[in-house]
Amino acid sequence: MSSRVAASVAHATGLGKHMVVHSREEYEDRAVTLANSLRYPSSAPTSSLKGKKDIGSEWPQDGGELLELRRRLFLTRKTMPLFDTARWTRNLEKGYIAAWARWVEGRQFGLGSKEDGCIRVKDNESDFESFL
Repeated sequence: MSSRVAASVAHATGLGKHMVVHSREEYEDRAVTLANSLRYPSSAPTSSLKGKKDIGSEWPQDGGELLELRRRLFLTRKTMPLFDTARWTRNLEKGYIAAWARWVEGRQFGLGSKEDGCIRVKDNESDFESFL
């Protein structure tokens, strides 16, 4: 179960194709590949950073695949639904309201009806439907 949740989160970041594997052997190989891809500068930048706009300009641009994945995650985090806590909370509250309505109406289990027990919440900010 936890591996499916982790895979879901990885895919929600847009990095799933780079991070999700299907076996322990693939996991080990992927971890070793990412670790071996790291490249650090041999020394810190020598000039003063005071007054510079682009602080990272003196560091090597290619830090390896792992640092590139971390950079992409950092730079896109504000636009990803995964990190939109207010939106997630709104959708969770819709689910609570739907669950309460089912309980009040006596159809909380959905037996013998078209409802399968899941609560589906339409996310008004996307084309996705959430399951609670």
